[in-house]
Amino acid sequence: MASTIKVDKIEGSTGSTITVPTGQTFTVTDGIGVAGGGTGLTSFTAGDVLYATGSTTLAKLAKGTAEQVLAMNSGASAPDWGSVDLTVLPTITVAKGGTALESFSAGDILYATGTTTLAKLAKGGASEVLTMNSGATAPEWASGGASGKIGQVVTVFAGDTEETSSATFVDNALTLAITPTATSSKIYITVDGNFGAQVSYSCQFRLVRDSTPICVSTDSGIGGSQPPSTFQLKIANQSSIYTRGMNFVDSPSTTSATTYKLQWRETEGTTLKMNRAFTTSDSASYPWCASNLTCMEVLA
Repeated sequence: MASTIKVDKIEGSTGSTITVPTGQTFTVTDGIGVAGGGTGLTSFTAGDVLYATGSTTLAKLAKGTAEQVLAMNSGASAPDWGSVDLTVLPTITVAKGGTALESFSAGDILYATGTTTLAKLAKGGASEVLTMNSGATAPEWASGGASGKIGQVVTVFAGDTEETSSATFVDNALTLAITPTATSSKIYITVDGNFGAQVSYSCQFRLVRDSTPICVSTDSGIGGSQPPSTFQLKIANQSSIYTRGMNFVDSPSTTSATTYKLQWRETEGTTLKMNRAFTTSDSASYPWCASNLTCMEVLA
């Protein structure tokens, strides 16, 4: 039969330690209060959360369900489990360690637009490099390759002889196409041509991009009887070949295939010849030559 002992205070016989012998159980029926270092609660369920309900009282909040978050209740008096729509939450500012941005695309790059603001730069295209814009205020993607270097070279070699008696500009073998890799690229054009005609006669040449003459005279002061040209040859010896070379830098501002050509025309009713003199013979005194036109893309 259990015994009941009612006392106001229990002390150890030696020192201040009271020992519960092995095999014995010391049970506190009503729990140890907060003032005594306890919780005032007699049992818990896995996942319970303790929270203060006063200066000397604790309560337990049962665990919530999957993906619920812990927040204060509507009266701001106790924590509570609830669902939160994260899409309506304000973005976290840079000052709080966030980005203030709500979404990203694969490849985006973050960069500062101010001391407390960030922006995103969408990914560039294949082989593009990251550089500063013209105002040096923000990064941007630009065509790869170092500025001023040659990106590609195309050339046409004209080894056969060719001739024309046309009084208007016409095409010849010195014609080629190049496709720039960027609209900012320049095209460096070189021509090395060899021509012959009848003595004392003149012939004209012009450089053309697609159907537009470039590198031609723009002086209209002497009238319009002659179409503007790039250069002219005055033949002094019809048994000789006259070599003309030229260089020109063009800005086509396109990434489409662009055709460059050196057109020619005779001006006085003669025949203009390429890669040979007007008069020929099987002799070392009558040369036969070759011509070429080269286009080089200069990366900007």
